[in-house]
Amino acid sequence: MSIDPIVEELDQLRAEQMERFHFDFEAFFRDLKEQEKLSPQPVQAPQKSGSRERVSSAGRYTVRR
Repeated sequence: MSIDPIVEELDQLRAEQMERFHFDFEAFFRDLKEQEKLSPQPVQAPQKSGSRERVSSAGRYTVRR
């Protein structure tokens, strides 16, 4: 199985970020919240626009459209 170069790059960036905070997730989160306060645009979750959900007959997965 080949490794996706995008996934590989994201893994590398994530590792570099966590290394910067000495693998302290709380420090990373505090920094993220501080950056959010300083951002000229508020960070918002995407709005749901008429999404429909379908569950398999076995109830094992959900498909969002």
